[in-house]
Amino acid sequence: MFYRASAGCVIGVRPDTGPAVVVKAYQERWSKRFLNATQAVQLHLAQRGFPCATPLLSARPLTSERPNLAVAETWLPDPGMCAPTDVGARAVSAAGLARQIDWCRDLPELSGLEDHPLRRPAKGLYPEPHSPIFDFDATAESAEWIDDFAAKAAEQRERDQGPRLVAHTDWSARNVRLSDEAVVAVYDWDSVSLVPESTAVGQAAMTWSVTSEPGGSDFPWASQMIAFIRDYEVAVGRQLTDRQWAAAGASATWLLAYTARCEHALAMTGRAHPRGARGRLLLDGGVLLGLPTR
Repeated sequence: MFYRASAGCVIGVRPDTGPAVVVKAYQERWSKRFLNATQAVQLHLAQRGFPCATPLLSARPLTSERPNLAVAETWLPDPGMCAPTDVGARAVSAAGLARQIDWCRDLPELSGLEDHPLRRPAKGLYPEPHSPIFDFDATAESAEWIDDFAAKAAEQRERDQGPRLVAHTDWSARNVRLSDEAVVAVYDWDSVSLVPESTAVGQAAMTWSVTSEPGGSDFPWASQMIAFIRDYEVAVGRQLTDRQWAAAGASATWLLAYTARCEHALAMTGRAHPRGARGRLLLDGGVLLGLPTR
Protein backbone atom coordinates (compact mmCIF):
# COMPACT_ATOMS: atom_id res chain seq x y z
CA MET A 1 0.00 0.00 0.00
CA PHE A 2 2.84 2.40 0.76
CA TYR A 3 6.55 2.58 1.51
CA ARG A 4 8.56 5.29 3.25
CA ALA A 5 12.12 5.47 4.54
CA SER A 6 13.90 7.76 6.97
CA ALA A 7 15.74 6.62 10.10
CA GLY A 8 14.07 3.28 9.39
CA CYS A 9 11.61 2.10 6.76
CA VAL A 10 7.91 1.31 6.88
CA ILE A 11 5.72 -0.61 4.45
CA GLY A 12 1.98 -1.12 4.43
CA VAL A 13 0.87 -4.55 3.21
CA ARG A 14 -2.62 -5.78 2.36
CA PRO A 15 -2.63 -9.61 2.46
CA ASP A 16 -4.85 -11.67 0.18
CA THR A 17 -6.89 -12.45 3.29
CA GLY A 18 -7.16 -10.61 6.57
CA PRO A 19 -6.65 -6.98 7.55
CA ALA A 20 -3.85 -4.71 6.39
CA VAL A 21 -0.56 -4.82 8.31
CA VAL A 22 2.31 -2.38 8.71
CA VAL A 23 5.91 -3.61 8.95
CA LYS A 24 8.70 -1.36 10.24
CA ALA A 25 12.40 -2.22 9.89
CA TYR A 26 15.29 -0.54 11.66
CA GLN A 27 18.99 0.22 11.53
CA GLU A 28 21.16 -2.23 13.44
CA ARG A 29 21.53 0.05 16.49
CA TRP A 30 17.82 -0.32 17.31
CA SER A 31 17.89 -3.14 19.87
CA LYS A 32 15.30 -5.80 20.58
CA ARG A 33 15.21 -4.69 24.20
CA PHE A 34 14.32 -1.12 23.26
CA LEU A 35 11.77 -2.03 20.57
CA ASN A 36 10.00 -4.50 22.86
CA ALA A 37 9.72 -1.78 25.51
CA THR A 38 8.22 0.70 23.04
CA GLN A 39 5.72 -1.91 21.89
CA ALA A 40 4.67 -2.44 25.50
CA VAL A 41 3.91 1.28 25.74
CA GLN A 42 2.04 1.25 22.44
CA LEU A 43 -0.06 -1.77 23.45
CA HIS A 44 -0.89 -0.17 26.81
CA LEU A 45 -2.12 2.99 25.11
CA ALA A 46 -3.99 1.21 22.31
CA GLN A 47 -5.89 -0.92 24.83
CA ARG A 48 -6.97 2.25 26.64
CA GLY A 49 -8.25 3.82 23.44
CA PHE A 50 -5.38 6.09 22.51
CA PRO A 51 -5.25 6.65 18.71
CA CYS A 52 -2.29 4.45 17.81
CA ALA A 53 -1.74 1.15 16.04
CA THR A 54 -1.69 -2.11 18.02
CA PRO A 55 1.50 -4.23 17.96
CA LEU A 56 1.12 -7.63 16.27
CA LEU A 57 4.62 -9.11 16.21
CA SER A 58 7.53 -8.27 18.51
CA ALA A 59 10.98 -7.36 17.21
CA ARG A 60 12.70 -10.09 15.20
CA PRO A 61 15.40 -10.24 12.50
CA LEU A 62 14.33 -9.48 8.95
CA THR A 63 16.13 -12.62 7.73
CA SER A 64 18.72 -15.01 9.06
CA GLU A 65 21.36 -13.13 7.06
CA ARG A 66 20.44 -9.64 8.28
CA PRO A 67 20.50 -8.67 11.98
CA ASN A 68 18.25 -5.65 11.38
CA LEU A 69 15.07 -5.98 13.41
CA ALA A 70 11.52 -5.49 12.22
CA VAL A 71 8.14 -5.28 13.96
CA ALA A 72 4.55 -5.58 12.73
CA GLU A 73 1.46 -3.68 13.82
CA THR A 74 -2.10 -3.02 12.74
CA TRP A 75 -2.68 -0.44 10.03
CA LEU A 76 -3.87 2.89 11.41
CA PRO A 77 -5.20 4.81 8.36
CA ASP A 78 -3.59 8.21 7.94
CA PRO A 79 -6.14 11.05 7.77
CA GLY A 80 -3.50 13.23 6.10
CA MET A 81 -0.36 15.08 7.10
CA CYS A 82 -0.55 18.86 7.38
CA ALA A 83 1.32 21.65 9.12
CA PRO A 84 -1.18 23.21 11.57
CA THR A 85 -0.57 26.79 12.67
CA ASP A 86 -3.68 28.05 14.45
CA VAL A 87 -4.07 28.50 18.18
CA GLY A 88 -6.78 25.85 18.50
CA ALA A 89 -4.64 23.16 16.86
CA ARG A 90 -1.73 24.04 19.13
CA ALA A 91 -3.89 23.56 22.23
CA VAL A 92 -5.22 20.24 20.90
CA SER A 93 -1.67 19.01 20.26
CA ALA A 94 -0.47 20.04 23.73
CA ALA A 95 -3.46 18.36 25.37
CA GLY A 96 -2.79 15.18 23.40
CA LEU A 97 0.79 15.04 24.64
CA ALA A 98 -0.42 15.64 28.19
CA ARG A 99 -2.88 12.75 27.86
CA GLN A 100 -0.24 10.40 26.44
CA ILE A 101 2.14 11.11 29.31
CA ASP A 102 -0.62 10.86 31.94
CA TRP A 103 -1.93 7.54 30.60
CA CYS A 104 1.55 6.04 30.91
CA ARG A 105 2.15 7.08 34.52
CA ASP A 106 0.79 3.78 35.84
CA LEU A 107 3.03 1.64 33.63
CA PRO A 108 5.56 -0.51 35.48
CA GLU A 109 9.19 0.40 34.89
CA LEU A 110 10.06 -0.68 31.36
CA SER A 111 13.63 -1.87 31.01
CA GLY A 112 14.99 -0.70 27.68
CA LEU A 113 13.30 2.66 27.19
CA GLU A 114 16.32 4.46 28.58
CA ASP A 115 18.40 3.07 25.68
CA HIS A 116 16.91 5.16 22.88
CA PRO A 117 19.39 5.00 19.97
CA LEU A 118 19.16 8.77 19.41
CA ARG A 119 19.75 9.74 23.03
CA ARG A 120 22.65 12.16 23.50
CA PRO A 121 25.70 10.15 24.65
CA ALA A 122 27.53 10.81 27.92
CA LYS A 123 30.39 12.31 25.92
CA GLY A 124 29.81 14.55 22.94
CA LEU A 125 27.10 16.99 21.96
CA TYR A 126 25.08 14.79 19.63
CA PRO A 127 24.18 11.15 19.10
CA GLU A 128 25.13 9.38 15.91
CA PRO A 129 22.90 11.16 13.36
CA HIS A 130 19.67 9.40 12.54
CA SER A 131 20.65 8.99 8.88
CA PRO A 132 24.06 8.29 7.30
CA ILE A 133 23.58 11.24 4.94
CA PHE A 134 24.47 13.50 7.89
CA ASP A 135 28.21 13.35 8.67
CA PHE A 136 28.75 15.76 11.56
CA ASP A 137 32.49 15.11 11.87
CA ALA A 138 33.25 15.76 8.22
CA THR A 139 31.14 18.92 8.14
CA ALA A 140 32.20 20.55 11.41
CA GLU A 141 33.79 23.54 9.72
CA SER A 142 31.88 26.78 10.40
CA ALA A 143 29.36 24.93 12.60
CA GLU A 144 30.96 26.16 15.83
CA TRP A 145 28.13 28.60 16.55
CA ILE A 146 25.59 25.76 16.32
CA ASP A 147 27.66 23.58 18.64
CA ASP A 148 27.92 26.44 21.12
CA PHE A 149 24.14 26.62 21.35
CA ALA A 150 23.96 22.82 21.70
CA ALA A 151 26.49 22.79 24.54
CA LYS A 152 24.71 25.53 26.50
CA ALA A 153 21.34 23.92 25.91
CA ALA A 154 22.49 20.44 26.99
CA GLU A 155 23.94 21.78 30.23
CA GLN A 156 20.80 23.76 31.05
CA ARG A 157 18.45 20.93 30.08
CA GLU A 158 20.18 18.45 32.34
CA ARG A 159 19.75 20.61 35.42
CA ASP A 160 16.22 19.25 35.59
CA GLN A 161 16.68 15.98 37.44
CA GLY A 162 12.98 15.40 37.93
CA PRO A 163 11.27 12.04 37.43
CA ARG A 164 11.69 10.37 34.04
CA LEU A 165 8.34 9.81 32.36
CA VAL A 166 7.27 7.72 29.38
CA ALA A 167 6.85 10.19 26.54
CA HIS A 168 6.68 10.30 22.75
CA THR A 169 9.71 12.46 21.97
CA ASP A 170 8.91 13.30 18.34
CA TRP A 171 5.54 14.95 18.88
CA SER A 172 5.65 16.67 15.51
CA ALA A 173 3.06 17.22 12.81
CA ARG A 174 4.93 14.58 10.86
CA ASN A 175 3.74 11.98 13.37
CA VAL A 176 0.62 13.48 15.00
CA ARG A 177 -2.73 14.07 13.27
CA LEU A 178 -5.27 16.49 14.71
CA SER A 179 -8.95 17.22 14.33
CA ASP A 180 -10.55 20.41 15.62
CA GLU A 181 -11.09 18.78 18.99
CA ALA A 182 -8.60 15.96 19.55
CA VAL A 183 -5.54 14.04 18.46
CA VAL A 184 -6.85 11.42 16.04
CA ALA A 185 -3.72 9.43 15.10
CA VAL A 186 -0.14 9.15 16.36
CA TYR A 187 2.66 7.32 14.56
CA ASP A 188 6.38 6.61 15.07
CA TRP A 189 6.20 4.96 18.48
CA ASP A 190 9.88 4.04 18.37
CA SER A 191 10.26 7.69 19.44
CA VAL A 192 9.07 6.76 22.94
CA SER A 193 11.65 7.26 25.65
CA LEU A 194 12.11 7.89 29.37
CA VAL A 195 12.73 11.62 29.76
CA PRO A 196 11.94 14.43 32.19
CA GLU A 197 8.59 16.06 31.51
CA SER A 198 10.42 19.25 30.54
CA THR A 199 12.30 17.48 27.75
CA ALA A 200 9.14 16.04 26.20
CA VAL A 201 7.29 19.35 26.41
CA GLY A 202 10.19 21.45 25.12
CA GLN A 203 10.84 19.23 22.12
CA ALA A 204 7.13 19.08 21.28
CA ALA A 205 6.90 22.87 21.53
CA MET A 206 9.59 23.12 18.88
CA THR A 207 8.15 20.54 16.45
CA TRP A 208 4.37 20.31 16.98
CA SER A 209 3.61 22.15 13.69
CA VAL A 210 6.53 20.81 11.64
CA THR A 211 6.17 18.05 9.01
CA SER A 212 9.66 18.35 7.48
CA GLU A 213 7.88 18.26 4.12
CA PRO A 214 7.47 21.13 1.63
CA GLY A 215 5.17 23.67 3.22
CA GLY A 216 5.80 22.33 6.71
CA SER A 217 9.48 22.92 7.40
CA ASP A 218 9.21 26.23 9.27
CA PHE A 219 9.78 25.95 13.01
CA PRO A 220 7.57 27.90 15.43
CA TRP A 221 8.74 31.27 16.69
CA ALA A 222 9.90 31.43 20.31
CA SER A 223 6.59 33.09 21.28
CA GLN A 224 4.68 30.18 19.73
CA MET A 225 6.86 27.63 21.53
CA ILE A 226 6.22 29.42 24.81
CA ALA A 227 2.48 29.40 24.07
CA PHE A 228 2.61 25.61 23.49
CA ILE A 229 4.17 25.11 26.93
CA ARG A 230 1.43 27.25 28.47
CA ASP A 231 -1.19 25.20 26.61
CA TYR A 232 0.39 22.10 28.14
CA GLU A 233 0.13 23.65 31.60
CA VAL A 234 -3.57 24.29 31.01
CA ALA A 235 -4.05 20.68 29.91
CA VAL A 236 -2.39 19.21 33.02
CA GLY A 237 -3.93 21.76 35.38
CA ARG A 238 -0.68 22.96 36.95
CA GLN A 239 2.25 25.21 36.21
CA LEU A 240 5.70 23.87 35.46
CA THR A 241 8.41 25.01 37.83
CA ASP A 242 10.96 27.61 36.81
CA ARG A 243 13.54 24.83 36.52
CA GLN A 244 11.24 22.89 34.20
CA TRP A 245 10.59 25.99 32.08
CA ALA A 246 14.33 26.58 31.74
CA ALA A 247 14.89 22.93 30.83
CA ALA A 248 12.02 22.97 28.33
CA GLY A 249 13.50 25.99 26.58
CA ALA A 250 16.89 24.30 26.55
CA SER A 251 15.37 21.08 25.15
CA ALA A 252 13.81 23.03 22.29
CA THR A 253 17.14 24.79 21.68
CA TRP A 254 19.16 21.55 21.68
CA LEU A 255 16.79 19.94 19.19
CA LEU A 256 17.01 23.02 17.00
CA ALA A 257 20.80 22.78 17.18
CA TYR A 258 20.79 19.09 16.21
CA THR A 259 18.49 19.82 13.27
CA ALA A 260 20.61 22.83 12.32
CA ARG A 261 23.65 20.54 12.23
CA CYS A 262 21.76 18.22 9.88
CA GLU A 263 20.96 21.19 7.65
CA HIS A 264 24.58 22.33 7.80
CA ALA A 265 25.79 18.86 6.79
CA LEU A 266 23.49 18.86 3.76
CA ALA A 267 24.66 22.32 2.74
CA MET A 268 28.35 21.47 3.15
CA THR A 269 28.02 18.38 0.98
CA GLY A 270 25.93 20.17 -1.65
CA ARG A 271 22.88 17.96 -1.17
CA ALA A 272 20.53 20.80 -0.21
CA HIS A 273 20.51 24.21 1.44
CA PRO A 274 17.68 24.17 4.00
CA ARG A 275 17.56 27.08 6.44
CA GLY A 276 14.63 26.38 8.76
CA ALA A 277 16.39 25.26 11.94
CA ARG A 278 19.52 27.34 11.42
CA GLY A 279 17.53 30.52 10.96
CA ARG A 280 15.29 29.85 13.93
CA LEU A 281 18.25 28.93 16.16
CA LEU A 282 20.05 32.12 15.22
CA LEU A 283 16.99 34.28 15.91
CA ASP A 284 15.46 32.55 18.92
CA GLY A 285 18.10 30.35 20.55
CA GLY A 286 19.04 33.03 23.06
CA VAL A 287 15.40 33.73 23.89
CA LEU A 288 14.67 30.05 24.56
CA LEU A 289 17.74 29.68 26.73
CA GLY A 290 16.48 32.66 28.74
CA LEU A 291 13.24 31.01 29.89
CA PRO A 292 11.24 31.19 32.05
CA THR A 293 9.42 34.36 31.12
CA ARG A 294 6.24 35.02 33.05
